[in-house]
Amino acid sequence: MTGARRARRGWFRANTAALATLVLAIPLAGWWTTRSDYKSWYDAEPRDPVVVSAGGTPYNGAIWYGASVEQDPQPVRTGAGGALPDGTTRIRVYYRIQVDKLSALDGLGGCQLHLRAPDGRIWDDTVVADDYQDRPTGCTGGYDDKPESWRGQLAQYYVKPVAGKPFETVAVFVVPTSVAASVQPTITFATKLPQYLAFPR
Repeated sequence: MTGARRARRGWFRANTAALATLVLAIPLAGWWTTRSDYKSWYDAEPRDPVVVSAGGTPYNGAIWYGASVEQDPQPVRTGAGGALPDGTTRIRVYYRIQVDKLSALDGLGGCQLHLRAPDGRIWDDTVVADDYQDRPTGCTGGYDDKPESWRGQLAQYYVKPVAGKPFETVAVFVVPTSVAASVQPTITFATKLPQYLAFPR
């Protein structure tokens, strides 16, 4: 046996424990990292619906009522927004909310309004849709104590919500025409995931 071979065998004998540890540690570290990433994704995925009934469902400090959905709605202002991409449809959704105390609105500030297709795809509300909105957006309603003159006939919708009285908020979406009739309005809160509010159509 040559000196080089003898040295290699000696090195392997001296480092057997370290090599065995390495063989176990690398797959374990990979599994732990993958598991951690998967858990983070899984916990942040809205998958547990809280179905809203027509008569009202308490959730996150508010009472939620059935939403109304308009497919291909007419603009509420002159100057109607730009043309949509081929094969898409505009959807306008009115959500009805009620709080018993106005302080509960603070807990609704992080809501995200969505449309969900039966196959699990999700669309967020469209930012450039002002010509189709006649209510405040978001779940907190209008935060003004009195109507502002520049809002004209829409001013009545922008007064601060009244405790114990339902108010409406609006969201406008652009979705593929193929799913426009089947999408479901939903609301998620980052603090409540994986739950989400589901509004039957």
